[in-house]
Amino acid sequence: MAVIAGLAVLASPLGVLGSMEALAQSAGTAEASPPSRGQKARKLRSSAVPVTPLALTSTGSVGVTPAPPSFYSLGQLGDHLYSVRWELAAVGAGLAAVGLRDWDWGNGSQFQTIKEGWFSKNTRHGGMDKIGHAFSTYVIADILTDRIRANASNPVGAPITGALVAFGIMGLGETLDGFTGRHRFSREDIIANGVGAAFAILRNSVPGLREKLDWRLMYTPASFERPGVTASEESGILPPYQRQRFIMAVKGSGFEALKNTPLRYAELHAGFDARGFEQDERRLGYPIERTFYVGVGLNLNEVLFGAGSVPNFRNYKDTLPAWAVQKTFEYLQVPYTAAYHGHRFSTIRR
Repeated sequence: MAVIAGLAVLASPLGVLGSMEALAQSAGTAEASPPSRGQKARKLRSSAVPVTPLALTSTGSVGVTPAPPSFYSLGQLGDHLYSVRWELAAVGAGLAAVGLRDWDWGNGSQFQTIKEGWFSKNTRHGGMDKIGHAFSTYVIADILTDRIRANASNPVGAPITGALVAFGIMGLGETLDGFTGRHRFSREDIIANGVGAAFAILRNSVPGLREKLDWRLMYTPASFERPGVTASEESGILPPYQRQRFIMAVKGSGFEALKNTPLRYAELHAGFDARGFEQDERRLGYPIERTFYVGVGLNLNEVLFGAGSVPNFRNYKDTLPAWAVQKTFEYLQVPYTAAYHGHRFSTIRR
């Protein structure tokens, strides 16, 4: 939330997406004086030959053939990066703060690698760290995509730039992890970063998908967890894995058939978490468990900014503070705004 708020403060106000310049060619006709008798005769003689209008082709020599539009180029990349220079500074500062506080950056260890695995019972965090890497990359890419579309002179290809930059930033962070004896460089984390970047491209490129689908993190309150499970004995800036739950939310407001019904306020959720892997959970003897969740939730953005007869803040939807609130609710699931049923699997007693 702090990173999102920082981006909102540093970013320029949202505007209408920059329009693409269309290539057009106009043909002009010259004013002619009334034809003479001889000209009329010549016109009659030449009327037997059909005359077709001049058409420009890609190989024609008349006029200038417009160059095909460029979908993506290094020039666009440079323009995109410049348009989000302050956002990049905020992301870099946030990542540095987390790395120094939570990940032991700068302790001077030699570069080391580690094979961490994915979601099996003998992994360090039960896969929560891998989902966390993918989610973090997605959030950075998605925010940068939004800001590029708002600020760049040519926003075409914004999802590609956002994903490339987010993947690069998270890859740099993983490389710095390699110089800490505690975490080390993980190829699995790099792959997870790629999954998050790909999801960001998909969500921002498929028409209508971002209106239908959110990927969120919920910081679960103590009442959601077993007795004795605290924030963490090693808590830092980021929430610990034993208090995280990741959720995919399908929003009714994104479907045309539901936009004018009360179901526009509803969401369908699918979630996952892993418990029993962290130090305080092991000390208390809790079993290793991974849980899938299904549930229904309330779309807070639709409640606060959606169209309808319910009074809300829709008139301020396009302001910068409203943008920050909407992005926050796209990435963070507020506890007690959804009801879940969980199915635990592969429980392992200690």
